[in-house]
Amino acid sequence: MSSVNPQPKPNQYRRVALAHPKHRGPNWQSPARPNGEISPTVSARHQSELCYSTILSKPFYAALRAHPKATPELVAALPPLSDARRTIVEAEAQLNALVKFLGDPDFGLRAARSTQIGDYEVLEYVTASAANVREAIETVFRYSRLVNDAADFRLEVHGSKAYAILHSIVPLERPSADFRTAAFYVSVSRWLKEMPEALEVWFTHPQPDDTSEYRETFGTTKIVFGAPFDGYVFDAHWLDVPLPSADNKLHSLLRKHAEQMLGQLPQANSLVSQVRHHILQTMPDGSVSADRVASRLHMSRRTLTRHLADEGTTFKSLLDEARRHSAGHYLQTTELSIEDIAFLLGFSESAAFVRAFKRWTHNTPAEYRRLHRVRESA
Repeated sequence: MSSVNPQPKPNQYRRVALAHPKHRGPNWQSPARPNGEISPTVSARHQSELCYSTILSKPFYAALRAHPKATPELVAALPPLSDARRTIVEAEAQLNALVKFLGDPDFGLRAARSTQIGDYEVLEYVTASAANVREAIETVFRYSRLVNDAADFRLEVHGSKAYAILHSIVPLERPSADFRTAAFYVSVSRWLKEMPEALEVWFTHPQPDDTSEYRETFGTTKIVFGAPFDGYVFDAHWLDVPLPSADNKLHSLLRKHAEQMLGQLPQANSLVSQVRHHILQTMPDGSVSADRVASRLHMSRRTLTRHLADEGTTFKSLLDEARRHSAGHYLQTTELSIEDIAFLLGFSESAAFVRAFKRWTHNTPAEYRRLHRVRESA
């Protein structure tokens, strides 16, 4: 199997779902658009308040010191590492400027390979002491805010496949997105004696002309560019593989410490995420509307509209997004009829659903389901 694959066709790998009592699946907070871009989830003002821990700078410092184009003056000018947090917007701007100076779009991958055991401190220790892969992934997702306020990670299982979704509510350029995904791979490879054979690495950005650094980072692991989300797909039975470093007593102790640290961080809760939650709750019974969601949030529709505009979106956009991704789940993972799916998505008739789905994907629901089954059987 080739380590780098061409871009999939639009929606070919889309794994999205509605958190419905009968058909539970990925409840994404910010699904990818068909072109791979992440839809906006928070306003520019809110984004400017979210922070990274400066411990994330450690592997970047190490990669920069080893980089052939890094001058002694540039290395000497690096600020000392501390326990402070810095805004993600500021860190992204500085990283992108550095990448431009170095002329190295693969710098995020180099940084990921430069990570050392202990770089992520409590987050790393509490994860490495987990009992198995499932607990380890759920642990790192639970406590990811210790190092990254914008982390919005999910672990979902569908049939025989597990999906580790690595999303950021602050849009990331390629170097940062590559680092996040590759650093996760480097860490997991240290937890396990061997990596899953059927592991796939997914990137939302297009395949670059030169993929040698991806091969250097991921070896023979299958890589998919232009995917619906950044993250990993692997056989679900690997979730039960025990970690060699498992230590139940230590894990319990470290979780208590991590919870205390998490509780000391400033809380951030986007209105958009709340609206998405209420859309998913009310969509199956056909009662979803801006008025009803506004009422559930104890505000008027006009106030809701204004606040969503402040966060860069509209109720209609969020509803379309939820319906689009829920439709993908039903068509891929259930045998529900087109009429039943239309009902669950809150459409008054199946014809309206078919028109909407064709607008979203350029395929009818039946064509989409058939294409998915062809791929699954290949």
